[in-house]
Amino acid sequence: MRAVPGGVYFDGSLELLYRANLWLRTATRVLRPLREFAAAHAEMLYDQVRRIPWETYLDPTKTFAVHATIAGSSSKRKEQSDDNRPCRRPDSRSKTRPPQRDSAAGGITHTQFAALKIKDAIVDRLRKEQGARPDVDVANPRFSVQAHFDRGRCTISLDSSGRSLHERGYRSDAAVAPLKETLAAAIIQLTGWDGHSPLVDPMCGSGTLVIEAALKCRNMAPGLLRKSPYPFENWPDFDRELWARIRTEAQQVALPKAPAPLFGNDIEPAAVSTARSNAHRAGVASDIRFTMASASAFLSKPAAAGPGIVVINPPYGERLGDATELTALYRTLGERLLANFGGWKAFVFAGNLNLAREIPLPAVHKHKLFNGPLPCRLLGFEIGVAT
Repeated sequence: MRAVPGGVYFDGSLELLYRANLWLRTATRVLRPLREFAAAHAEMLYDQVRRIPWETYLDPTKTFAVHATIAGSSSKRKEQSDDNRPCRRPDSRSKTRPPQRDSAAGGITHTQFAALKIKDAIVDRLRKEQGARPDVDVANPRFSVQAHFDRGRCTISLDSSGRSLHERGYRSDAAVAPLKETLAAAIIQLTGWDGHSPLVDPMCGSGTLVIEAALKCRNMAPGLLRKSPYPFENWPDFDRELWARIRTEAQQVALPKAPAPLFGNDIEPAAVSTARSNAHRAGVASDIRFTMASASAFLSKPAAAGPGIVVINPPYGERLGDATELTALYRTLGERLLANFGGWKAFVFAGNLNLAREIPLPAVHKHKLFNGPLPCRLLGFEIGVAT
């Protein structure tokens, strides 16, 4: 296994690919590479793609779609960014890769044009081999192809995940400016929370952070919440019995209740209502106590006997609130934590570092993350015990 910016390369069997889709909490998709080749221009791309034996995977009864990405390109498809690039091995992608400057890829510079040439090559190959062609369905294809261009080379992969893995299925409602589930899971992971001590979110919004924490400490596979099938279920080598066994095992290892107390709070009644609904759909409603109060009031005393973890995703001043009005909020958050949460650890997901500096505590942990295109920091504070 080898980590790279935005993802990880790994080798494994189909069983590992199934388990990756079911269990990965911070990845957006898992790709199965088919072929890597030089693609300096459109004709070379078409010729190389047409050499792939697509009749092994596709037939005229299956709809398909092609998505292309270019290394360093700022262009994005609706559901994924260029950090979901194919690689030479099955690949899982997270949403934490920063956007990069546009770069040419040996003459292939437009993702839509590249996707069209690849589609033409696939269709022409299948029409020759099978006498008919499958239809394209961009919205809900049964078979998905990913192409990634980097420095004049192209990697063609099968997308085993289809819809981004961040779409767990529990969040049909959302408060304003919600975190993606994968980003929330990454934040929980980076806090180092052991799943047995209290975890509180005083500004929970739609509840994504505490819900992901509940799923983690109950050992619940996030893929079990998904309603739609995975594209790999349409592959010719799909092992239905193996997939059923893996799902059954995941259901059996889930804990019946959270071993740690979890608390979510928000000042907005609509946000608390949404968070409760989302937690119910995720199957963890009984594990989280939601309350409605200001963050300042909520932090006036610990919600549970600690020490534990406080995790906060406060407004950045970008989309929610005004930065000048938020200065007092950040300062108050720090003061309440310092006064009332001795021995605890607090983590603030900061999209505005100037505001984060108003917290009267030194950050001892710093992690660079991205919330969509917005660069952020996860700042960790260890709160001392007054003597």
